[in-house]
Amino acid sequence: MRAADVTPDQLASDPYPILAELRRHEPVAYVPSLEMWLVTKWDDVMEVTVNEERFTSATEPSWLNTVLGHNMLGSAGAAHRRLKDATQPAFSQSAAGGWVNERLPQLCHTLIDEFDGHAPVDLMTAYAEPLAVMALADALGWTTASTASIGGWTRGVCAGLANFANDPDLAAVAATANAESGASIAAQLEELRNCPTTSGLQKIADHPAGLTDDEIIANVRLMMSGGINEPRDAICLTVWALLTQPTVLEECRRDRMWRQAVDETLRWISPVATATRQVVADTVLAGVTLPAGALVAAVLSSANRDEARWMAPEEFQLRRTGSHLAFAAGAHVCLGAWLGRQTVRVATQILFDRRPNLRLVHQPEIVGFEFRGPTELWVA
Repeated sequence: MRAADVTPDQLASDPYPILAELRRHEPVAYVPSLEMWLVTKWDDVMEVTVNEERFTSATEPSWLNTVLGHNMLGSAGAAHRRLKDATQPAFSQSAAGGWVNERLPQLCHTLIDEFDGHAPVDLMTAYAEPLAVMALADALGWTTASTASIGGWTRGVCAGLANFANDPDLAAVAATANAESGASIAAQLEELRNCPTTSGLQKIADHPAGLTDDEIIANVRLMMSGGINEPRDAICLTVWALLTQPTVLEECRRDRMWRQAVDETLRWISPVATATRQVVADTVLAGVTLPAGALVAAVLSSANRDEARWMAPEEFQLRRTGSHLAFAAGAHVCLGAWLGRQTVRVATQILFDRRPNLRLVHQPEIVGFEFRGPTELWVA
């Protein structure tokens, strides 16, 4: 398939055969239906994501800023550093380590206890999403909304971010999610002004960078898209990958290779597909001239299956070595990467330890390009 013929629906259905064709024949290609260039090979994706002098994340227009409000991924240089410096402390290993070691296992056991041992359960709604929501909500100290509300708003925000076709219905869903989540976060910030705590949001609000409420709200929305959506999907993708490969699951159990299983899942089916940049000045990438101002999507999910980087990249290999790009690279590497990895690892390990006879009820539908994961995951 040529880049000129690629459509958003085709990418959402199954992007990997399309991305493989682009890597072979058009590794730097303009896709008219997306109105941007796709960069699909590992070395080129690294160049685009890391070299801010050639490819800036402060794009104009900025889809991220339009959907979420001004945020760290839609900014560059000192503006980006200011936002990231203010938000990073809430997600460091020192800040979240206690939660991972104590509170997270308790939550996993509580949710598993609520399963009916004889009835099928959808892990997306009964396990993965509640855990991912509580991980972010607890890290921030976000108490003015229910787990269900935050989960619903996250789906709405992500619908807006993945709305490449400018579907007005999806835009309306995202607008509602933004308005309702924004009101809840604003209420939380007001509570903190009246009764300070030691929460992550308090750390962000008190940081010397002096973020405004609007900046905090926009960046919490960004955290929802990465800090809830990605670990939620990664939990279910990891469980699905292991349940469909019994010998791999047996090896994982025997040698306690849960961390490796999570990282291989993140490489194999990356929950977040792209990092968008804008060409600063006319430049050449992989022999292709990119004009100044062009929007470029560095396709992380494609780099994670680049044949020049990986042996047998289409296969799930538990003992694979090498770092992947599921959390991006450079200045914009995901600030919640450590917490996200640990949430998925602990959730997966405890689930299989508690339910050794877990099985799929039926094969799930795995969809999406920008955000890829199962719509549901029924197990018994």
